[in-house]
Amino acid sequence: MKLLLYCTKQMPRLVFTDGKWWLDNSKENTYWEKGQIAPIGYNDKIVAECDYEVEEIKWNTTNWVDNFLTTKSMSEEELQKRSCINGFNLREYFEICYDSINDSVVGYAIHIKNLHIFDEPRELSDYYKFDGIYNNINNWKPIKKAPQNMCYAYEYKCELGFSGTMNRTLNKNILISIRPEWLCKILNGEKTIEVRKKILKEMEGNNDK
Repeated sequence: MKLLLYCTKQMPRLVFTDGKWWLDNSKENTYWEKGQIAPIGYNDKIVAECDYEVEEIKWNTTNWVDNFLTTKSMSEEELQKRSCINGFNLREYFEICYDSINDSVVGYAIHIKNLHIFDEPRELSDYYKFDGIYNNINNWKPIKKAPQNMCYAYEYKCELGFSGTMNRTLNKNILISIRPEWLCKILNGEKTIEVRKKILKEMEGNNDK
């Protein structure tokens, strides 16, 4: 099961030029006014896929003097570095209060592995969601709206079998929405962990650490 990386619609535009991913905050026609070709934007597209592993992020209050966000494999310092989010913003995102007295799971670190950037970005409608009776292919509908966080996304394949019959399969993936500024860092190899407060239940078992 792959993780599909979808770039959300909002500005800045995610673009790729000169062998590097970057963010464009200008208006689209600015390039035309300068006599240049405007770079293609990748917002509202599925740009890449990857393997993943998941770790719980805990608010560690064992020592009342030093409270840290930790996982089984990482200190908070490494978590900040690999997620590209500083400690203050991590705590704000997870809505942590410094007077917390119990160790608790506050979120999840999604390790991005074996990143594969598509030669051509894919549309949401290239993937399907379940809507009705499971074993009826007519109830698998193309995805029209991206999830706020993540959802299951099925890739429909129809292949000719050895007996001459058509084999229809739906490969299960997870579609995750990522803001362009964060996805840009992932595609450039600067960010290898995406943090989330909630994940799909099936992802919790995908942890080889």
